Amino acid sequence: MRTRQLFGELLAEVQRIKSEGDYEAAKALVEDYGVAVDPELHDEVLRRYEALQIAPFSGFVNPMLKPILKAGKVVDVKLSNYENYDDQMLRYSRDYSLIAAARP
Repeated sequence: MRTRQLFGELLAEVQRIKSEGDYEAAKALVEDYGVAVDPELHDEVLRRYEALQIAPFSGFVNPMLKPILKAGKVVDVKLSNYENYDDQMLRYSRDYSLIAAARP
Protein backbone atom coordinates (compact mmCIF):
# COMPACT_ATOMS: atom_id res chain seq x y z
CA MET A 1 0.00 0.00 0.00
CA ARG A 2 2.85 2.40 0.83
CA THR A 3 4.47 1.78 -2.55
CA ARG A 4 1.21 2.68 -4.28
CA GLN A 5 1.01 5.89 -2.28
CA LEU A 6 4.61 6.79 -3.17
CA PHE A 7 4.02 6.15 -6.87
CA GLY A 8 0.89 8.31 -6.66
CA GLU A 9 2.88 11.13 -5.10
CA LEU A 10 5.60 10.82 -7.73
CA LEU A 11 3.03 10.84 -10.54
CA ALA A 12 1.37 13.92 -9.04
CA GLU A 13 4.74 15.68 -8.91
CA VAL A 14 5.55 14.74 -12.51
CA GLN A 15 2.14 16.05 -13.62
CA ARG A 16 2.71 19.28 -11.69
CA ILE A 17 6.14 19.72 -13.25
CA LYS A 18 4.70 19.17 -16.73
CA SER A 19 1.71 21.45 -16.16
CA GLU A 20 3.77 24.30 -14.75
CA GLY A 21 6.85 23.79 -16.91
CA ASP A 22 8.97 23.71 -13.75
CA TYR A 23 12.39 23.12 -15.32
CA GLU A 24 14.32 23.23 -12.04
CA ALA A 25 12.07 20.62 -10.41
CA ALA A 26 12.32 18.40 -13.50
CA LYS A 27 16.11 18.72 -13.47
CA ALA A 28 16.25 17.86 -9.76
CA LEU A 29 14.00 14.83 -10.27
CA VAL A 30 16.20 13.47 -13.04
CA GLU A 31 19.42 14.17 -11.15
CA ASP A 32 18.10 12.63 -7.93
CA TYR A 33 16.49 9.51 -9.40
CA GLY A 34 17.49 9.11 -13.03
CA VAL A 35 21.25 9.62 -13.08
CA ALA A 36 22.79 8.18 -9.93
CA VAL A 37 22.73 4.39 -9.87
CA ASP A 38 23.39 2.21 -6.83
CA PRO A 39 26.16 -0.09 -8.15
CA GLU A 40 25.14 -3.04 -5.95
CA LEU A 41 21.53 -2.81 -7.06
CA HIS A 42 22.62 -2.40 -10.67
CA ASP A 43 24.78 -5.54 -10.47
CA GLU A 44 21.88 -7.47 -8.92
CA VAL A 45 19.53 -6.40 -11.71
CA LEU A 46 22.07 -7.44 -14.35
CA ARG A 47 22.56 -10.86 -12.70
CA ARG A 48 18.81 -11.47 -12.49
CA TYR A 49 18.32 -10.39 -16.09
CA GLU A 50 21.14 -12.62 -17.32
CA ALA A 51 19.46 -15.60 -15.62
CA LEU A 52 16.39 -15.04 -17.83
CA GLN A 53 18.44 -15.84 -20.94
CA ILE A 54 16.37 -13.62 -23.22
CA ALA A 55 17.38 -11.05 -25.80
CA PRO A 56 17.72 -7.51 -24.40
CA PHE A 57 15.06 -6.14 -26.73
CA SER A 58 12.45 -8.64 -25.55
CA GLY A 59 11.58 -6.20 -22.79
CA PHE A 60 9.57 -4.33 -25.41
CA VAL A 61 7.56 -7.43 -26.27
CA ASN A 62 4.67 -8.10 -23.95
CA PRO A 63 4.23 -11.69 -22.81
CA MET A 64 1.13 -13.62 -23.78
CA LEU A 65 -1.10 -14.12 -20.74
CA LYS A 66 -3.23 -17.26 -20.46
CA PRO A 67 -5.55 -17.52 -17.46
CA ILE A 68 -5.57 -20.82 -15.57
CA LEU A 69 -9.12 -21.50 -14.43
CA LYS A 70 -10.42 -23.67 -11.62
CA ALA A 71 -14.17 -23.92 -11.13
CA GLY A 72 -14.59 -20.96 -13.46
CA LYS A 73 -12.27 -18.69 -11.47
CA VAL A 74 -8.80 -17.49 -12.40
CA VAL A 75 -6.31 -19.15 -10.03
CA ASP A 76 -3.11 -18.43 -11.94
CA VAL A 77 -1.78 -16.90 -15.14
CA LYS A 78 0.66 -18.64 -17.47
CA LEU A 79 3.12 -16.36 -19.25
CA SER A 80 4.70 -17.18 -22.56
CA ASN A 81 7.23 -15.04 -24.34
CA TYR A 82 7.47 -16.75 -27.71
CA GLU A 83 6.65 -13.80 -29.95
CA ASN A 84 9.12 -11.44 -31.50
CA TYR A 85 8.27 -7.77 -31.98
CA ASP A 86 7.01 -8.18 -35.56
CA ASP A 87 4.73 -11.08 -34.63
CA GLN A 88 3.33 -9.12 -31.70
CA MET A 89 2.55 -6.06 -33.82
CA LEU A 90 0.86 -8.20 -36.48
CA ARG A 91 -1.23 -9.95 -33.81
CA TYR A 92 -2.19 -6.60 -32.26
CA SER A 93 -3.22 -5.35 -35.70
CA ARG A 94 -5.33 -8.44 -36.27
CA ASP A 95 -6.86 -8.73 -32.79
CA TYR A 96 -7.39 -5.07 -31.92
CA SER A 97 -8.09 -3.37 -35.26
CA LEU A 98 -11.77 -3.01 -34.34
CA ILE A 99 -10.82 -0.89 -31.31
CA ALA A 100 -8.88 1.57 -33.48
CA ALA A 101 -11.69 1.64 -36.04
CA ALA A 102 -14.23 2.49 -33.33
CA ARG A 103 -12.49 5.73 -32.36
CA PRO A 104 -14.17 8.94 -33.55
